[in-house]
Amino acid sequence: MKKNRIAALALSLAMTLSLAACGGGNGTTGSNGANTPTGGSSGSGAGAQTQQPVTLKLSSTIAVGAPGDLAGNDFKAMVEERTNGLVTIDYYPAGQLGSADETSEQLLAGTIDMNWQTLDWYMNLQKDWNVLGLGFAVGSKEQVQRFLESEKEAEIEQKLIEEDGIRLIANNGIATPRVLVSTMPVNSADDLAGVNMRVPAITLYTKTWQAVGVNCITLGSGDVYMGFKDGMINATEFPLGSVYSNAYHEVASHITYTNHLYSIYVMGVNEANWQSKLTPETRQIIQECAQEACQKYMEYDAQAVQTGVDAMKAAGVTINETPDLNSFVEKLAPVAAECEAEGLWSEGLFDYLTSLA
Repeated sequence: MKKNRIAALALSLAMTLSLAACGGGNGTTGSNGANTPTGGSSGSGAGAQTQQPVTLKLSSTIAVGAPGDLAGNDFKAMVEERTNGLVTIDYYPAGQLGSADETSEQLLAGTIDMNWQTLDWYMNLQKDWNVLGLGFAVGSKEQVQRFLESEKEAEIEQKLIEEDGIRLIANNGIATPRVLVSTMPVNSADDLAGVNMRVPAITLYTKTWQAVGVNCITLGSGDVYMGFKDGMINATEFPLGSVYSNAYHEVASHITYTNHLYSIYVMGVNEANWQSKLTPETRQIIQECAQEACQKYMEYDAQAVQTGVDAMKAAGVTINETPDLNSFVEKLAPVAAECEAEGLWSEGLFDYLTSLA
């Protein structure tokens, strides 16, 4: 009897260890390629779930026809094809569900499942991303890429999951640098002193342009065209690849290559919905589609820059490719230290970003 009990206990222990082994590895890959815990109970092995038909709501404030919108449509098509129609993406571009701030709140609440927008709109949630939002601080796309692939970036994304319930499943859509669009010629920072300029309601954007000396005006991206037309603003900053598709050249005939910032397009998902609505296999498919959409965005953006610049030049727009960038850099010189002292990002993070140049 004693031997039988010992054998039974040994068998029970072996089964427990076997089940634990089968239940492991139930994670999904983060946007930077690192494995992060799913936090869900979707099993694997013999207990694997079968994906049920589901509709996911995807929001974006990107204008219809802009490079980001084209990539958003590609993402929808790829997901629906690769899941054999089990996942349907209801895609709402051009701010149909609200402004960037409003859709960010909807993503937090889980009333939308996914949001396709720039990383800037997550800076209010995780302060360390602010370091990427200070104008004239980053010198190249490669420097941005090195930061996005770093362990420090992976730590920020993990905190976004744990503290805010949002996961970035792709972060690799780096745009052509942002430029200045204006109704008058601009060659140096002094040319913008006191000018009414539309600046997105993002802390580091505001700090950048206040340091330059403009009067910052808050307008949604959908209101910029009429803002120019009505004389409310005389300048805005914007991704070069999206200026033409937004028709800003019709109401502002000067573009200055300030190249002050690199927008980063990311796909964010509500973590609770991500875990509860999708099986691990489906999550992997969707993540791969999101990362491909970011690549497609960069291709569309590069094409849009070339065709848009040519078309705008033909329409009489004046493009200043060689402004006095040092005049802007000098005005921004003390701002990084001030931001770090205010706690807008962790101590030493700006030096780390600079070291990646």
